[in-house]
Amino acid sequence: MKKYRNNIKLKNLKSKIISGVMWLETLLAIFMIASVLLSSKDLISFIIQIFTLDAIPSYDMFQKFLSHLLLLVIALELALMLVKHTPNSVVEVMLYAIARKMLVYGSSALEIFLGVLSLAGIFFIKKYLFSEQDKKLEEKESFVQELSVDIIEKTNIVSNKTAE
Repeated sequence: MKKYRNNIKLKNLKSKIISGVMWLETLLAIFMIASVLLSSKDLISFIIQIFTLDAIPSYDMFQKFLSHLLLLVIALELALMLVKHTPNSVVEVMLYAIARKMLVYGSSALEIFLGVLSLAGIFFIKKYLFSEQDKKLEEKESFVQELSVDIIEKTNIVSNKTAE
């Protein structure tokens, strides 16, 4: 009987630890999203500089703009990965990181070739190595997202009608 109580206490402790870690991950995701929002103001200054500079400095500024933009996208994908815990979210982060590396820092043909091979490998993994359960989970998540958008649109229509 004592062993049974200890087992229940251990399971309770494990569930509390898991719950605490999930809350911390959610908090980190919120911080990442806030950081992206704060950092996105720099994109406007990049755009202004791109249009005001001459051709060659403008190209360098555009490369910095693209680097910054893709870094923000990667941060958002990381935030999603922290919240969703799906294999597809990990793959999405890897895709954006490799794309950023290729577009911004790909200076030699070998680096670009290795990036293309990496992307092909990730698409292969996504197509052939994800289980049916992973695919069903992704379909369910996409359905929930579409449903959420529909609900938001309907509530906006209702609120717009009540405002008139």
